[in-house]
Amino acid sequence: MSLNRDQIIFPGIVYDDQDPTMLGRLRVIPETKDYDSIIKSVPNWDELNDRWSGKDPLIFLPLLPFYVSQTPKRGEYVHIIYQDKNFPLENKFYIQGPFSTPMASHGESYEGMKKWLAAGDRIKSHESLKNLDGQYRHDNSKGVFPEPGDNALLGRGNADVIVKENDVLIRAGKTKTSLSLAVLPEGNEFRSFLQLSNFPQTKVLGEPETEIRLQEIIKVVKKMVVWQITNLENSQNVFNGWVRLHKIIPTSTMVTTANFKPDTITKLSGSGINYGDTLEEIVFNLVSFDDAVYIINQFILGVFEGFLNIPAAFSDSINSGLGNISGYIPNNQQNFSNDSFPFIVTPSSQTYKTGRRFGPSTITYDVIRFTNYTRFHNKIKLSNSKSKSGFFLVSENKNGKPLIGPQSEIKKETITPSNFINDSITYGVLGAQRVYLLSQDSTGPKGQISLQQTLYGIPQDKFIGNEKSLSNMTYPTVRGDLLIILLKQMFKFITSHVHPEANHTPNPMGEGGGITIKDVSDILNDADNTILNQNIRIN
Repeated sequence: MSLNRDQIIFPGIVYDDQDPTMLGRLRVIPETKDYDSIIKSVPNWDELNDRWSGKDPLIFLPLLPFYVSQTPKRGEYVHIIYQDKNFPLENKFYIQGPFSTPMASHGESYEGMKKWLAAGDRIKSHESLKNLDGQYRHDNSKGVFPEPGDNALLGRGNADVIVKENDVLIRAGKTKTSLSLAVLPEGNEFRSFLQLSNFPQTKVLGEPETEIRLQEIIKVVKKMVVWQITNLENSQNVFNGWVRLHKIIPTSTMVTTANFKPDTITKLSGSGINYGDTLEEIVFNLVSFDDAVYIINQFILGVFEGFLNIPAAFSDSINSGLGNISGYIPNNQQNFSNDSFPFIVTPSSQTYKTGRRFGPSTITYDVIRFTNYTRFHNKIKLSNSKSKSGFFLVSENKNGKPLIGPQSEIKKETITPSNFINDSITYGVLGAQRVYLLSQDSTGPKGQISLQQTLYGIPQDKFIGNEKSLSNMTYPTVRGDLLIILLKQMFKFITSHVHPEANHTPNPMGEGGGITIKDVSDILNDADNTILNQNIRIN
C-alpha cells in the first residue's frame, strides 16, 4: 500500500468472495501488492486452515451495514479503506467499485471497472443507454434500469426492486435476454412483478359517448401510369412522348394512397426497388397536342376498364414497337385487368421537373415548357367530368364510374370520457405468465402442498413435474363475471322450460323463445378456457 499522505481510498481486486461466516467479508489484494508477498509476512501461515481466520491478512469487512447485502464477485474492483493506513493489517473495509456500464452489472473485470476513474481514460467506452438529449437509443430499453431520482436495489441479472415517489416495483425477468455488453437491453413485457402504487388523484369514468367521423382508407398503390412529353419546349404543336404502366412494389410508405404526392415520382426508384419494369408502353412521335392527350387518356381509360382501345386512326403517329396501333398487342392482357386499383396517374420525373422549372430568371424555353406542361397537366384526365387532372389517384371502379382520390369510410367509435377527483387511491398488482397463490395451511382435494427446501426460492422443477408439482396440485381460478352469466342463463332456462308431457325431457327452448339447452351447453363446453383462468392457480 502506498503511504501517500493524502490518499484515503485505495484500489483492490477481489481474490475470494466465499465467506464461510456469511457476513459479506472479502479476501482482497491491494493493487500495489501481490498475494505471495502478503502471505509470506504471516508467521506459520497454513493456506488450508488459516484463510478466513483472524490470521488472514487479506480479509476486508463490508463498509455497508449487514442488512444491505452487496458482495462483489471474485476478480472485480473494490475500493478499500483503512481506519489507519499506518496499520494496514487492522480494521480494513471495502465498498463496491464502479461499473463501466449498467450492462456489465452481472460481473465485470477489475480493469474494466476502472473506466470512470482517473486510470481509465484509455479504456474503451461502451454504448450508453441514452443520447445526450436524454432520449433512449433503443425504445425497448426504457424502464430496464432505475431512472435518476428513483431508489433501487439491483440484482446481478434481470431482477430488481425499484422504489419511486409513489410506486414500489419488485421484478424478475425484466429483460428478454441476459445482460450483454454487445447489445442494448430489451425490456420483457412477460416479466413477473409485484407493483404497489399510490395515485394522488382518482380517475372516474363518465357515460360512454358515440362519435361518428370519416376516416381515410389507406391502401398501397398497386399500379402507376406514367406519362412523359419529351419535347415540352416545342412551340409548333408537334409532340413526342410515351405513356407507361408499372407495377408498384410496396417497399416504401411513400407509395400509399395517403402519401403518394405529385413530387413522389421524383423520389422513387425503379428496377424493382419502388416500382417494377415497364409492363406496357405506347410511344408516340410528331403528334398534335390533342392527339397526344387522347392517346394518354385512352391508355389511362384502358387501365381503368381493363381493356386498351385506341382507334386505328392514330396508327401513323404511334410506334409501339409492334407495328401500328391497330395491331398493338399488349405484353400481357392481364396488365390491364381490373386488379389495378388503386392506381396513380403521374407525370414522369423528367416531365415534372422540366415543366415546373419557372421563376423570375426563366428563359424563353422554360416559359414554353411551363406553358405546354400546364396544358397537358390540365387535359390529361380519366373523365372530362372529373376535375382532377395530370396527377390523380383512381381508387376504384364503382359500377363503371371512377372514384378519384383517397376514399373514406364512416367510423363509429365509442368514447368514454374521464375525469379526475382529488382523492388518492392505491393499487396492488401481481403479474406473471403463470401466477400461483399458495397457502401452506390449506389442504385441497388433491392434498397439501409441500414447500420444503424452497426457503431461498421455488425452482422451476417444483412448478412443472410429477403429480406432486405445483401445476398438478393446484386449481385454476374462476372469472366471476363469466360464471355469473352461466348461472343466469341456467336460471332463465329452469324458470322458462316446459315439458311436452309428464316424465319427458324438457323442450330444447324455454317458453316464449327464451334460453335454449344449446345456449347453456355452448357456455359449458368452453368453460375450461372462458370461465376458468388456467394460468392463475390456487390450492
